[in-house]
Amino acid sequence: MTAPRLRLVESRIGIRTAVSRMPFRYGIVTVRAAPVATLAVAIETERGERATGFAADFLAYRWFDKRPEKSLRDNVADLLRAMELALAAYERQKTHRSAFELWLTCGAELERDGAAAGLNELTRSFGLSMPERAVMDALGRLLQAPVARLLAGAALGIDLARLDPELGHVAPAQILPERPLDRVWVRHTVGLVDPITATDLPEGSRVGDGLPDTLEEYLKADGLRFLKVKVGGRLAEDLDRLSAIAGLLAKRGVPCAVTLDGNEQYRAPEAFAELVGRLRCTPALRRLYEAILWIEQPLDRAVALAPEAARLLGGMDKPVIIDEADGTLDAFRTAMALGYRGVSHKNCKGALKSLLNLARARRRNAELGEERYFLSAEDLTTLPVVPLQSDLAIVALLGIPHAERNGHHYFFGLDHLSPAERAAALERHPDLYAPFASSAVLRIEDGALDLRSLQVPGMGFAALPDLDAMSAPEAWLAAHACDAELGS
Repeated sequence: MTAPRLRLVESRIGIRTAVSRMPFRYGIVTVRAAPVATLAVAIETERGERATGFAADFLAYRWFDKRPEKSLRDNVADLLRAMELALAAYERQKTHRSAFELWLTCGAELERDGAAAGLNELTRSFGLSMPERAVMDALGRLLQAPVARLLAGAALGIDLARLDPELGHVAPAQILPERPLDRVWVRHTVGLVDPITATDLPEGSRVGDGLPDTLEEYLKADGLRFLKVKVGGRLAEDLDRLSAIAGLLAKRGVPCAVTLDGNEQYRAPEAFAELVGRLRCTPALRRLYEAILWIEQPLDRAVALAPEAARLLGGMDKPVIIDEADGTLDAFRTAMALGYRGVSHKNCKGALKSLLNLARARRRNAELGEERYFLSAEDLTTLPVVPLQSDLAIVALLGIPHAERNGHHYFFGLDHLSPAERAAALERHPDLYAPFASSAVLRIEDGALDLRSLQVPGMGFAALPDLDAMSAPEAWLAAHACDAELGS
């Protein structure tokens, strides 16, 4: 099949605010509410065929850009600006091209225009990822093909050698699994202010919405087998918290694998090495340490890919991966040379970038004769329907067996959607959602998600978003001049 040649002819952005059911702290911010942006695009092929596609994501503040002089509202405005610059680049292309060619050309233009506008690398990668995903969704709907078939086949016109000449002429089908996963294990996030047991809840502080409040309750209700634990860069506090988690897991008696997320809280490699050393040498924490699969982005992105990072990595007996430092197409290649073992997949950084990184990992592993390099699946609080399902569709395609999921913990089910959108999600994806009270919630059974209904045309969702139920970007920004309602 020859890749259809197309162009983007129309776009629209809508925003809705999701209010959290409990505070969510990661890195330097505590989230209480957050905007979710949805992009709709119309594409047109050379033959005049048209289709509409969608992408959506959490506009996460203090993650893409952590500069202290930026307010939370500034972070949102910058992410919207990156989207607008990317869309302007797409709409300037009057020649019909393959989806890959469009992405490559517009990505180069966004790098130039975004840098001139003062947008950092991660913010620019987010801006490009939104039309990238929406165009793939539209093409999948036009061809009646799920994203797995698009990425593994020729419909996008992907040429990985143009991104990394070391890859030669490897085709995506040669590096992807034969078929997407039907099930993915949930790796439950334990945020920095999350209660571990009921004793951590002050009197009268339960949410009271029928969902679990504590980690202990989640372990029991969802049958969890994987955890992602945030650490905050304060040694005594981190050790106390890890000790509480270790004690809970020991009492539970069911094996649970763990990943640690430093969220860039360490400027000096030695500071993080001290935490790891204490974990390894403290008898009460030894079992927890042995359960750690990998450590995610402990170092600030300013030093994470600097030569001194190799000092930390050389002394680690646990794999270390990059997340926030993955701001460019070449970041993972640089990271591997320093001693990092993996990189996170997140749709907000780009699905095609994840395909490129998977190709790099597979190539290096084949050369070494061992599975040394890998991709993980990490969540930036992806919420139903479009953000969550499009991300899970890519996770299943990449063959990643477990994924950090946290949107269902910090936000109540599908309450941020309109009643019609909730009803459509329950009807079209009953394996993924279950009715709950007057709403619906993510269906987690025996610690896993059933993803079979995601194999539909486009990016994994048959229930479509309602942009008429959302605000225009300028209206949302005008209504949120103060950060107080969003977080700290």
